[in-house]
Formats: sequence, C-alpha cells, structure tokens
Amino acid sequence: MSCSFVHSNIHDFVSGELEEEDRRRFENHLEECSSCRSCVQNMSMLRTRVSDLMRSRAPQHLRDRLVVRSKA
Repeated sequence: MSCSFVHSNIHDFVSGELEEEDRRRFENHLEECSSCRSCVQNMSMLRTRVSDLMRSRAPQHLRDRLVVRSKA
C-alpha cells in the first residue's frame, strides 16, 4: 500500500466506507507510516469537530436575523 492510496481514500477510511480488504491494508500501512497515521488522526479529529458543530444551534438572535434577511 502506498501513501498516495491512503491520501486518496482517507475519507472513506475515516467514515468506515472502505471494503474489508482495503481497510486491512490501510491499517497495516498506518502501523508502518507515521506520516499517514498523523493525517488520519487529524482527519478523524476534524470529522468529529464538524459533526459536533452540526449538532449545535445558532443563538436565537442570529437565527432571527437570518430569517429576516432570507425574506428580503
């Protein structure tokens, strides 16, 4: 497995969408490559933070302003 494969498929790996065989090869590569391992860790943290942001609500005053502007 190459670093380019990891970088091309990092989103599928982090989201659990890689096929079993590719996932195993991907994980084996991560055991050997600290650079790719770091990229995957960063992508996982980013995915978690974005997911957390998607769950939070904007303050009421901001939502009100957006509604008013969307009607203009």
